[in-house]
Parts: sequence; structure tokens; C-alpha cells
Amino acid sequence: MDQNDIIGTKVKLFKALGDETRLKILAYLLEHSYCACDFTSLTAKDQTTVSKHLKVLVEAGILKYEKRGRNIIYSIRDAATSKLLQILGIGEVRSCCENAQNCCACAADDVHIDETCNIQECGQNGR
Repeated sequence: MDQNDIIGTKVKLFKALGDETRLKILAYLLEHSYCACDFTSLTAKDQTTVSKHLKVLVEAGILKYEKRGRNIIYSIRDAATSKLLQILGIGEVRSCCENAQNCCACAADDVHIDETCNIQECGQNGR
């Protein structure tokens, strides 16, 4: 990797961190994995906007995702990235269950999704 590639990678990372909605998404993901569909209610943004933010975070190397049926589950890429985000104070952006009525997975250690993309761990039985 040459110097320009290294700088380009750093620029993507810092640009990805330079948005309020993306910081909120990261704060939630520091707690546990989420289905992409959950971020519309957690961030009060439409699905198109959320998708664009998630794409920026994946392209910056901060997030990873996996497909489970029709759903896409996002999480922090690795432990080192998670630690860096904590050091930067992103975990302080919001606490889990700040908006409990919108949070379907607050207590979930392992996210389980049904066909309608409702997280099953929540005591609220989805949305």
C-alpha cells in the first residue's frame, strides 16, 4: 500500500465518523448487532438514508455485515475497531434503550430475526 492509499483509507474513516446519524448507528452497534431495518426507528431516518449511512460505514472498514435470509445484520468489524470507537467516546453518544419503545434488541446478546425482520429477544415482541 503506497502513501496515497494509506491517506485515502484514513480520510474515509474520518469522513465516516463525521456525521451525527452514523455516530448514533455506531453507538447502537457497540452494544450488539442489529438488522438494517431497525435503524429506521432507532435513528428516525428513512430506509434509503439509513442504507446510505451503513454503506459509508462498511466502505470505511468500520462495519461488517452478514445476510440472514432476506435480512442484513450489521456489526462492528472487529474487537480492535470496537476498542477504537470506545476510546473516541462513541459509546457515550447514547445509552442502550434510551428510546426503549423503539429498541427491539436491547437485551439481545445474539440477534434472531424472523421473516418480517423483528428481533425476537425483545420483551416487546418486535415492533
